Amino acid sequence: MTRDQAVRQRITEYLSTHGPVVDASGRATAVLKKAVGHTGSDAAFAQVVSAMAKPGEIVREVRGKRTYRISHDESKVESSDSPMTSAPELMEYDELAAALLAQVTRVISEPAEPSDSASWARRRLEQLDARNTTLQREVARANAEAEVIAAERDALQSQLEAAQHNLALLTDRLQGPKKALGRAAERLGGDEQALLYQLRGRQGSRSPERTG
Repeated sequence: MTRDQAVRQRITEYLSTHGPVVDASGRATAVLKKAVGHTGSDAAFAQVVSAMAKPGEIVREVRGKRTYRISHDESKVESSDSPMTSAPELMEYDELAAALLAQVTRVISEPAEPSDSASWARRRLEQLDARNTTLQREVARANAEAEVIAAERDALQSQLEAAQHNLALLTDRLQGPKKALGRAAERLGGDEQALLYQLRGRQGSRSPERTG
């Protein structure tokens, strides 16, 4: 037995056992679907009901696009001043359209799935914003550290220059007389330099005077 035939049999058995399904709001098809325990979609069940109505297996009371009564035996349908739809094709399309409309409305009203592209794009933007904020904080911290390092470098450079200057002064003081003498000798001519060397030699050759 196919699935469609099984659904048809459950509908026939339910209507034969419990009698017509009546709903004042025009949702008799949905009430019947729940009663027979059909787990498929509303549109599929509406198609089965419409298919059963064509050959007269069941009889429906349809007003506009709503079904108010479904029964198994046409003789059990109560007389009504409201006009009955006489075209099976019209009943089929109206019922199917109503079921599809209800299904679309339900899908639209449901919250978006996590895999929805819009939700994914929104989450991705939030992640990028958070990452951008983190990077901005890291850049600000790096700039602050760079400024501290630059200030420390400048201070050390100043200390190094001062130390080099002091060392140069100290070296000049220690080597001042020798440099001065050397510079003076450089300004003398050849004969004058020879005389200066002779005088230095005589001074160096003198011995200290003895007493007594």
